[in-house]
Order: sequence, then C-alpha cells, then structure tokens
Amino acid sequence: MNARFLTQALAGAALLCGPLLSIQAQDNLVPNGSFEEADVRRLKNYGQLAEFCEPWFSLTEAPLDLYAEGMKGEKVNIPSNLYGKQDASDGSNYAGLRAYSKNTRLFRQYYQVKLTESLEENQMYCVSFDLSLADMSRYAVNGIGAYLSDRKLAQGNTGVFVTEPSVRHHADKVMMFYDGWETVCGTVIGTGEEEYLIIGAFSGDSDMTIEKVKRPAGFVGAQESHAYYYLDNIQVHAVEAKSQCTCSAADEVKEDLVYGSSTVLNENMTDAEKLSVMAVYYAFLKRTATGAGAQTIASVAELMAANPGWKLRVVGHADDDEYNEGRVNARYASLGEKRANIVVDALIEAGVPADRIVVDARENEDPASTRDTDISRAQNRRVTFELIQ
Repeated sequence: MNARFLTQALAGAALLCGPLLSIQAQDNLVPNGSFEEADVRRLKNYGQLAEFCEPWFSLTEAPLDLYAEGMKGEKVNIPSNLYGKQDASDGSNYAGLRAYSKNTRLFRQYYQVKLTESLEENQMYCVSFDLSLADMSRYAVNGIGAYLSDRKLAQGNTGVFVTEPSVRHHADKVMMFYDGWETVCGTVIGTGEEEYLIIGAFSGDSDMTIEKVKRPAGFVGAQESHAYYYLDNIQVHAVEAKSQCTCSAADEVKEDLVYGSSTVLNENMTDAEKLSVMAVYYAFLKRTATGAGAQTIASVAELMAANPGWKLRVVGHADDDEYNEGRVNARYASLGEKRANIVVDALIEAGVPADRIVVDARENEDPASTRDTDISRAQNRRVTFELIQ
C-alpha cells in the first residue's frame, strides 16, 4: 500500500468509525445507497449512472456519473480516473457529484431516489452521505446537502436547483477534503410525507463560498474548472436522539450556547416580581450553572432571606433535544430535575432552610419558546423559581 492509500485509509477510518457504526447497523431507507447494485459491464463513460444503476435518477437534465473498480475506461475507473484517485468509501462503486462549475459545458448534478418508505410523522431521522473532493478539481465549495421531498421533482433543464436543504454540514463549511472521505450528516423530523431524497449543491453561485484548490502533489495536467466530488454511502435512518447521528469525533453534538436573559431588574419591582423573572440557564446537556447562573442563585437566596415567610418552588427544565438524549442515555435522563436539585443544594448552602424549598421537574413539557432555533432551545435549558402561595 503506497503512502497516499495509507493516508486515505487512516483518514477514512478516523472519519467513519465509531458513531456511524451504530447508525449503519440500522435499516437504511435509501435503496442502493452505495451504488453497488449496478450493471457495470458496459460502463465506459460519464453520464451513465441512471442507465446502469437503478433506482437513482437525475433531478435535472444533467446526466449522473458512476464509477466502478476494474473498468477499462480511464474516465470511470476506481481508484484512478481522469478526475483523481480515490478508493470507494463503501463497497467498490461510487458516484460523481459536480457541485459547481465555471465550464459552461459541465453542469451541476443532482442525485434523486425514492426512499423505501416515507418518513414517519414526528420521527427523527439521521441523513448522511460521504464526500471526497476530486484531486483535479480547481474549486471547492460549501452548500452541498440533502433535500427531502414529498414528491418526485423534475427540472427540465441543466440549471441550478436552488432551495434550502434539509441537511448539510453543521458549519456549512467548504468541503475540500480529498485525501479520503468526509461525512456530511444531520437530523430531520419527519412530517409523514417525505418520499424522495435529493443530494446536490442547492445554493446559487452568488451565495456560495468558492475556494480555489491547489493541485495535489503527484498529479499532472490542468485542473478542471469545477468543484467535483466523489459521492458514496448515502443513508437515512430512524434515530431517537441527535447523538446517534454524529458524523465523526470532530463533529460531536456540541451546543455551548447559554441563553442570556434580557430582563432588567429595577427598584420599582417588588421582590415577588423580581423572583418571577429570574432564571438560571445552561449549556446543552450541562447541569452546572455558569457564573451568571451562580449570581442568580445568590440573588434568589438574598430574596429568601429578606422574606422569611416565603416558600419556594425550584423548577427544572430541559429542551427537546436534551429530553431525547435522556431517552437513549441514562446519564442525561431527568436532566431538568438534576439541575433543580443542584440549585436547591446551592440555596441551602447559602443559608436557605431546606423546608422552605420544593423541587419540581417539568423537563421539556413547559418550554419558554417553541421556535426551532438555537436561541430558543437555549432559552428552554433553565431552572426557574415560583412562590408557593
């Protein structure tokens, strides 16, 4: 094995082992997701995938490219072909995806397939696929993703299909890894209507980040004026939590955002009004208060000392993603209750009698916001305070 293949093997192992193994063990709703079921005996040229590799087909009139091991035609052979050198991520075949082009004769490509069954309503799914930038590509781009549709789509030209993808890289970074494979993955919640999956680049040229790429060492000739990727290992699986859809060790689910309340306490508010707007906020899956949270707890203790007749309900909350994590990992079960208990311990340590405090846990059942944004989810990761009348 030469140095380049060894690098590819190590990089592929680092990117695809671990979390994705648990994903792959489940049923894949994408038929022929690695393009292995293909009659490659007559495969000789670009644009022949739909002819020899069912049930994939193009969303536009731009034909799709299939590659296979042992082909006599240099254009479509694996591992060495005219666009570069790459082993398959899974099996012995892969496809070619042109995500951007400055050559008016080379068009973007969109891979479309009907899922083996429609997505179930309110079920979470992990969507993933592997990409490798072809060595002879002059450009690399972002905006590559997966789009789930409730119907078969057809665009009667070779133009760009612009839409908001259902899944793309979490940072929407420029995909420029060519020495192996990189996985793009993300989760979606089914509506009960999604039947088709489409893979491609869904941003217009003006909305893309386009970067020039140096030709790798060992390759000769002119680079092609496009961003061309090898595509393999396309999967859609039902999952119970986002942690089951982790692309690689570098892409573990991390949400360090802690909500900062804009509520301002003023002298005209009563102590009860001040207490009612106080809250301790948390990072994703964390139960320890930040510095701002500790200050809030100290302020609550001061109010309790100033009002010795008060009894306090300390209410723990979690966002929906945290609740789902608790269903598959006992470590995160009842996270709202655990947060509330830690706050109560801090209040007792600050001098509040334990018999004046009651713990309540509402987990994800009483959200502060129901919007599907990072800020809204952070707003729901909290402990709040209520007076017991």
